Amino acid sequence: MKNKPTTVLLFLKAPRPGFVKTRLAKSIGDDQACAVYRLLVKRTLSQIPPDWSLRIHFAPAEAQQEMIDWLGPDPHYLPQPEGDLGHRLETACDQAFNDKPSHGIILLGGDCPALTTAHLQECATHLAEKKPVIGPSEDGGYWLLGLHQPHPELFRNVAWSTPDVLPTTLHRFSEKSENPHCLQTLADVDDLDSWQEAQNLLDLDLNNL
Repeated sequence: MKNKPTTVLLFLKAPRPGFVKTRLAKSIGDDQACAVYRLLVKRTLSQIPPDWSLRIHFAPAEAQQEMIDWLGPDPHYLPQPEGDLGHRLETACDQAFNDKPSHGIILLGGDCPALTTAHLQECATHLAEKKPVIGPSEDGGYWLLGLHQPHPELFRNVAWSTPDVLPTTLHRFSEKSENPHCLQTLADVDDLDSWQEAQNLLDLDLNNL
């Protein structure tokens, strides 16, 4: 029997003005920031190999039909639970590992425009060799986390949205005698500077939604 493909856990919010990209919205307005978010998610989805398993973990919990109307019926949609980011990530990992993905799981957000299929394939290669993977972000966090087995300690008592996220995560791996493979350091789009930099580097057109 053919092994299951790599499973991607994509964490998204419903594309509502005033609910997504709020830091960016302070500079360009709620509607434009929401359009940027839609574009970033579209780009992220375009880089995920079509034969991989895709699970979209969405917020708020009542937005499933809204997400289906936006992204179509094919992905597996799961509502994010209440709680901090760590609890939501840990819950999603538990759900995914219960389905025994033979090639591991990859956790992603939807706002890293420089993500490519090559990055994901590189991650999958190391997961197949039973090696965890992390994609460091320029702000001190990570834009990707690849796991071949559960690691609940990675998500507990972490100072999320601070530069301590990456060193804390790497330290937690070292305590388990694991040395994750590090992908290229990339930037998320959070504010006007990062959005302008992304536009300068990539062909991002808000009219192409």
